[in-house]
Amino acid sequence: MFEMSDLDALFGDLEGSHGSTSDYDRLLKQAHLAIALFDAQRPLDGQFDPIVVELIEKHRPPG
Repeated sequence: MFEMSDLDALFGDLEGSHGSTSDYDRLLKQAHLAIALFDAQRPLDGQFDPIVVELIEKHRPPG
């Protein structure tokens, strides 16, 4: 399950890389949903932008 430190890092990374783009709001919404599905141990099944999936994989909690 994502901890606060994982979430801070993920959202900080997202804002740093895409915060000034027109896609930021869409990616932010997708990230919230993807995190919820990940924490519920549900597959992400290609329904998310690859940027979001990469961030989930990069910042996922160990274990």
